[in-house]
Amino acid sequence: MGVIPLFYNVDPCDVRNQSGTYGEAFAKHERCLLLDEKDNIINKEDVQKKLSQWKGALTEAANISGWYTRSNKNQSQVIEKMVGDVLEMLELRFPKELKSKDLVRFDKILKEMQLLLSKNRGNLLVGNVQVIGICGMSGIGKTTIAKILFSQHFPLYDSVCFIENVKEASQNIESLKEKMVSELLKDENQNSKESTLLIGKRLSNKKIFVVLDDVDNLEQVEVLCEEFRYASPESKLIITTRNKDLLRGIMVDEYDVYEIKTWSFEESLELFCSSAFKSKHPKKGYEDIAKRAVDYAGGVPLALKVLGSSLGDRSIEFWERELDKVENYSCDRIQKVLRVSYEGLHDIEKKIFLDIAFFFKDESKDFVERVLNACGFYATGGLKVLEDKALITISDGNKIKMHGLVQDLALSIVREGIEDHGKRSRLRDIAEISSVLECKNKGSDAVEGIKLDLSQIDDLHLNANAFSIMTELRFLKLHTPCGKISGNMDYPIVLNQFSSKLRYLEWNGYRLKSLPESFCATKLVEIRMVQSHITELWHGVKNLVNLEGIDLSECKYLENLPDLSKASKLKWLNLSDCESLVELHPSVLSLDTLETLILNGCKKLKSLKSEKHFRSLKKVSVEGCTSLKEFALSSDKMESLELKNAGIEQLHSSIGLSSNLRYLNLEGLRFQNVPNELSSLTSLVELRISDCKELVLEKQKLQALFDGLRSLRLLHLKDCSNLLELPENISVLSKLCELRLDGSGVETLPESIKHLSLLEILSLENCLNLRQLPELPTTIKELTAANCKSLVTVPTLKTLATMMTGREKFVSFENCTKLDGSSLCRIAEGAELSSMNAAFQNVFVRSKGASGASCHNYNFVKVCSPGSRVPEQFTYRSRESSFKVKIPSHSNILGMVLSVLISPSEGIKNHGARIFCQCYDADGRKVGYATRWFHEATKDLKVGF
Repeated sequence: MGVIPLFYNVDPCDVRNQSGTYGEAFAKHERCLLLDEKDNIINKEDVQKKLSQWKGALTEAANISGWYTRSNKNQSQVIEKMVGDVLEMLELRFPKELKSKDLVRFDKILKEMQLLLSKNRGNLLVGNVQVIGICGMSGIGKTTIAKILFSQHFPLYDSVCFIENVKEASQNIESLKEKMVSELLKDENQNSKESTLLIGKRLSNKKIFVVLDDVDNLEQVEVLCEEFRYASPESKLIITTRNKDLLRGIMVDEYDVYEIKTWSFEESLELFCSSAFKSKHPKKGYEDIAKRAVDYAGGVPLALKVLGSSLGDRSIEFWERELDKVENYSCDRIQKVLRVSYEGLHDIEKKIFLDIAFFFKDESKDFVERVLNACGFYATGGLKVLEDKALITISDGNKIKMHGLVQDLALSIVREGIEDHGKRSRLRDIAEISSVLECKNKGSDAVEGIKLDLSQIDDLHLNANAFSIMTELRFLKLHTPCGKISGNMDYPIVLNQFSSKLRYLEWNGYRLKSLPESFCATKLVEIRMVQSHITELWHGVKNLVNLEGIDLSECKYLENLPDLSKASKLKWLNLSDCESLVELHPSVLSLDTLETLILNGCKKLKSLKSEKHFRSLKKVSVEGCTSLKEFALSSDKMESLELKNAGIEQLHSSIGLSSNLRYLNLEGLRFQNVPNELSSLTSLVELRISDCKELVLEKQKLQALFDGLRSLRLLHLKDCSNLLELPENISVLSKLCELRLDGSGVETLPESIKHLSLLEILSLENCLNLRQLPELPTTIKELTAANCKSLVTVPTLKTLATMMTGREKFVSFENCTKLDGSSLCRIAEGAELSSMNAAFQNVFVRSKGASGASCHNYNFVKVCSPGSRVPEQFTYRSRESSFKVKIPSHSNILGMVLSVLISPSEGIKNHGARIFCQCYDADGRKVGYATRWFHEATKDLKVGF
C-alpha cells in the first residue's frame, strides 16, 4: 500500500521542520503537556518522547513526494491532477487488458517465476543478463504470465520493453529492433543507425527488463538482443516460445526454463465456469455437462475460455448439441473447440471474424468499424459478439487483437476445399496473391479482399486485367511497412476496371499516372496512395458519397486534385510533401464535413484562403509551405493550427474567429506584427512564436495579448530579437507551466513572474542582454540561463529550497561569466540545500524496498555555474576520472553530492564535454541510477549533482 500526502494550504517545509504554524502549534502543545505534568503525574521524559515521535512522523510524511496546493489555486485542477496521477500509477501497476479471470490459478506459477527472477545467472549469448524461458503449447497462457510479470516488475527497472508477437513481426525484424531500442532509450535521442557498440554502451548504464513474446527461431533473438551483453547484471530477458529446443539453442540455463503444463481438472473447471457462468462453480444442473466440456478442452486456457464463452448461460440441450459438433470435426482438439465457437456465429459475424483474421488484426477498432460498417456488417455489435466469445480482444490502445490459434482457424476455414487461389474469398499469402495478379483470368467474383506486403515480393508482373473479374472485391491493401522497401512490381501500361464495391483502397508506390478512367468510387470509404507516381487521382467528377478520407502524402508528381464537391462525408485530407501541387481544387474548401487538412511540405502551394467560416474543421497544418503567402481559414471547432516555416508574411484578421483554438504554431514566419485579433483566442493552451526575426513584440501589444490568453500553459518566444521587455501583467497567465525566451532581447523579467504558481520550466538561453533575474516561482523544476553573458545578479533560488515534486531539478548558469560573487554564493547554497532535500526524500524511496523502489524514483539535482575551484566542504578530491570513497559500515548516508570542475581545453571548446556519474560498491556492482550531463563549455565550469 502506498501513501501520497496532500499539503493543503501548508508548506511541506513547515511540516518537515515543524516551523511556521506547525512550530507554533507544537510549542503551544508542549506547554500544555508540561502544565498537565504539574497537575497529573506525567514524566517529562515521556512528554519529550511523545513529541519527538510526533515530530519524526511529520518529518517522514513531509519527505514523501505528494501534492502541494495553496488557497489561490483552483481546487478542481488539483483534484484532477491527483486523480490523474493515481490512475496512472494504477494503470502501470495493473494494465487494463489483464482481466481478473486471466489470473485464475496463476498464483503458483507466478511464485515459481518470482523465484527464478531472484537469481542472477548470466547467459553466453547475452552476457551478464539473465535469460528466462517460458515455454508450452499455444493457448496455454505463456503471454498472460509474461504480461503479469511485466506489470509487477517494470517499476523496479531503469528501462523496460514488451514486444508482442515476435514470430508474426519477424519479417520486419529490423523495424522491430528499432522500436525496442527506441523504447529502452526513450529518455535519450535514439538513432536507429547507431552501431551495436554505441547502442550497447548507452545500455550499459541501465538495468533493463525485456519480454520477447512468441519467439520461434534463433535469429530473432540474436538480432534483437545483440546489445544486451552490455546491460547491467541485474537485467532480465524473458522469452516465451512454443519451442523448448530454441531455448537450448540460445543456451538458456535449464534451471531458467519454465514449462507451463496443461491445467489440472480443478483449475480448468474454475476457469471454464468463470467464462460460462461468471462464477467459480457450475450452475446447478450443469455439473455433468460442464465436466464434459472441460474434459474436451484438455486443460488449455484458451480453449476453456473460448468454449465457456460460446456456451454461456444457454440450455443444456444447446450445450449437448454444440459439444456433439465439437467431437465430429476432423481437426485437432483445440481447433475443434474454436470451430464450434465460429459455427455459433451469425453469417455477418462470420464475415467480420474472417475479415479481422485476414486484414484487420492489430488495427484500430475505430478504423475497422468504419470499413466494416461501410460493407453493411453492423460492426459495433459484431465486434462485441466476437469479444464476448473470446475470439478477439480489444487492447488498452483500442487495437483489435486475435490469438494466433484463432487466426489459424480463420485461415483454414477460407482455404478448406478450395484449391484454386483465385476462388478463395480472402487472400494474404504472397505466393497465392502473386499467382492471381499475374494471370489474366486467375481471379474470380469470389475474391472479397486482398492484403499484400510489397516488401516481400521479388518480381511481380501485374496483369492489366488482374482486378477486372474480381467484381466482389471490397478491400485492397498493397502496402510497404514503415522502414521497408517495396520489391519489384512490373506495371502494365494501363490497368483496367476495378470492382465498384471497393470500400478501402491502399496502394503504396502506385506507378501509373492515375487510376483507371472507369474507376468507380461510389462505395469507397478511404483511399491511400502514399508515395505514388500519380499526377492526378482520376479524371472527371466522381460520386464520392461514402468517402471519408484521402491520403496522397509524398506523391511528388501530383499536380492537382480532382473535383471533390460530391464527397459529402469527407473528414480528412493528407497531401503532405506533394511538392508539385500548386493549388487546391476550390471544392475542397467548400466541404462542410472536413475536419483535418494536412498540407505540410507543399512547397509550390501559394494560397489557402476562404471567406467561408467552417463548421467542422479542427486541424490545419501547412508547415514548410514556403511559397504560401496567403492564408485565411477559420472554424468554430478549430483546435490546432500549424503554420511553422510557411511563407506567410501577414496573419489575416480571421484568425481571431477560431475561438476554440488550443494550439497555434507561428515559428519561423516572416510577419512583422501580431494582429490584435490573436487576443480573442481565449481557449489557447500552447502558443509558439519563435524564430520570427522581423516580428516586433511591443510591451503594450503583449499586455493586451496576455489579457486575452489566460488559458496558456506553454508560451515560446524564442529567438525573437526584437522582444525587449515583458509586461507586468504576465501574472495573469496563472496556468502557465512552460516559458521559453531563449535568444530574445530581454534585459530583465517582470517582478510579477513570481506569481506564476504553476511554472515549471523557464528557459533563457542565449539572452545576451539579460542583466538580472527577479524572484522566481518556487515551482520551477528546470531553469536554464546558459550563455547569458551579461547576467550579473541572481536572487535566492527558492526553487532549490523547496521539496522535489519530480525526479529531477535542473539549473544551469553555464557561461554566465559576469555573475557577481553574491549570486554565485546563492546558487551554491541553493544547490546544497536542494541536494539535502532530495536525499531526505530518497530515504522514503529506499524504505519501500523491493516492493516499489526503483532507480527511476530516486531524486537528482543538477546545478551548473561558473567557478574556479571545488568548494571546501568537498573532502574527497581527485583529478582522476574515478575515485573511491570508503563508507563506514552501518552508515546512514542519505545521498551523494559531487562537484566537477572542468578547465576548457581546445577539445572541450570544440566538442563540449560529457560528464557521467555511476556509483559502484566494493564488489564492482552498480549502485543506483547513472546520471549524465552534456554541455558545450567555453569557460571554467562547476557542476553539482
